Amino acid sequence: MPLPSFISMYQQLIAAPSISAIEDNLCMSNKNVIELLANWCETLGFTCEIIELEGGKGRFNLLAKRGEGDGGLMLAGHTDTVPFDDSRWNHNPFKLTELDNKLYGLGSIDMKGFFAFVLHAISELDEKQQTQPILILATADEETTMAGAQQICKHPNLKPARCIIGEPTDMTPVFMHKGHMSTAIRVVGRSGHSSDPERGLNAIEVMHKVITKLMFLKEQLKHKYSINHFEIPYPTLNLGNIHGGDNANRICGCCEMHIDMRPLPNYKH
Repeated sequence: MPLPSFISMYQQLIAAPSISAIEDNLCMSNKNVIELLANWCETLGFTCEIIELEGGKGRFNLLAKRGEGDGGLMLAGHTDTVPFDDSRWNHNPFKLTELDNKLYGLGSIDMKGFFAFVLHAISELDEKQQTQPILILATADEETTMAGAQQICKHPNLKPARCIIGEPTDMTPVFMHKGHMSTAIRVVGRSGHSSDPERGLNAIEVMHKVITKLMFLKEQLKHKYSINHFEIPYPTLNLGNIHGGDNANRICGCCEMHIDMRPLPNYKH
């Protein structure tokens, strides 16, 4: 079966809904997108592995490879899109529409169009001239849990030398990215009546000590690490959310805080 034209692949990908959302009633399977990509990859001589995500729910990753051994180039992207607000669309979001020399559709840039570009480009290469493997990775749930990327990281045979991720960057190549780490810190104290503080252990007061340490770390990061390629050149640490206690006349028995950190590449602490 011949590979469809670039515009035909683009149209078919947009026409296959694959919404990811926190709300279960909005979530859709990405199986149709994965099967389209797998069929086209096989047409180009790739060996395809379709992997269902742990927990199921109709979400799949695709790993396609042409060539033997480790190394080579991986072209990676995600197959899911965000939900859409009908009132903000002038066209059918699932129909690729050309207007003013631009193509519109849900996921046209972020990032189903990338796969159409990649497959069209590979179709014009001379396979006999290929000396190292080419891999195509298409993941699920990037817009929500990153479950697809997390699962594929455990794949035992995924060892490319280079990777291009087709996320939109305003036509400016981006060669590094800050990481993202988030966690919750929970302090469990001992509740009691505020009139008898000796019989309790106030979790908010203990959390105050934790916050003091974190603020010291935040300043350390700012002055110790820097990469000038970034608009904000240092790692950031944000204290994003905190909750503790249930009443003014009770000693707080539990306090929880959520923090977010954006480390620099190769950061170790």
